[in-house]
Amino acid sequence: MTPLPFSIVIATHERPEELRRALDSVAASTRQPARVLIVDSSRTDAVSGVAGEYAERLPLRHLVATEPSAAMQRNQGAADIATPLVVFMDDDAVLRPDTLAKMCAPFDSDPEEKTGGVAGRIDDMQHPVPRGLLWGYYRLQAGYAHPDYGGKLFGPGINCLPCYRENDPELIPSEWLNSTCVAYRTSVFRREQFPAFRGYSFMEDVHLSSRVGRTHALFFHRDALYAHRSAGSEFKRDARALAHSRVAHQRALARDVLGRRGPWFEFQFFLHRVFSSISILRGRGPGCWQEILGTWT
Repeated sequence: MTPLPFSIVIATHERPEELRRALDSVAASTRQPARVLIVDSSRTDAVSGVAGEYAERLPLRHLVATEPSAAMQRNQGAADIATPLVVFMDDDAVLRPDTLAKMCAPFDSDPEEKTGGVAGRIDDMQHPVPRGLLWGYYRLQAGYAHPDYGGKLFGPGINCLPCYRENDPELIPSEWLNSTCVAYRTSVFRREQFPAFRGYSFMEDVHLSSRVGRTHALFFHRDALYAHRSAGSEFKRDARALAHSRVAHQRALARDVLGRRGPWFEFQFFLHRVFSSISILRGRGPGCWQEILGTWT
């Protein structure tokens, strides 16, 4: 197998320390990128300073974002690469040394180019097997029975991670992929691209990957592990606005990609907002009432 060259695109916004940890993990990887593009929407030069620190360790280029949006920044960065594969990585992700090698290997052994995307696995996150009322809720929304709904995208845009059992295959088929750390064939990505979501780009990854999945296989890699040290941002500070964007983007996904419309879809979407509101109240997190308001406005 001939290893295919790949480039990494990292969208960032005023997170210099998080970016430094992410770049350290890339520099320590066993399979190195041909290029790293930092697409920066910061209002200060802190991130550009970090990019300068790594100029000798990585083939890095710093770009000023044309718009402060993770989805649009990733599109901007991907437009500037020429490698067969493109990897999208969050600025607060920390890779293991073999993460990139494991994510890219399935493309190397696929001469027919049937594989469209491979996502890594966040090392402390998976989809628990639903039981009881939760399984019944998924059954109602999906319209079909499934043991766990892992890797599925159904109903009004509900998406579930894989369950990651010990006897699972290395590559777990999925109907969607997240973008915390994911590799795509560049030609396939350019055909689809991330949707034009502004600000906080909730579900932009599901929107893109499910469209790629119409023509190419999608997989989560069971053993391509990385840490996601989720960091705050100004896009997340307004709980009401954040919840509103989640609802709006989920509706766009259901309409544009899944083709959901009509009275039954509106009932499903209403039911999902009720379910989400109950989950928010049970969590009792800060700003929960503002989050509920945003869910319903």
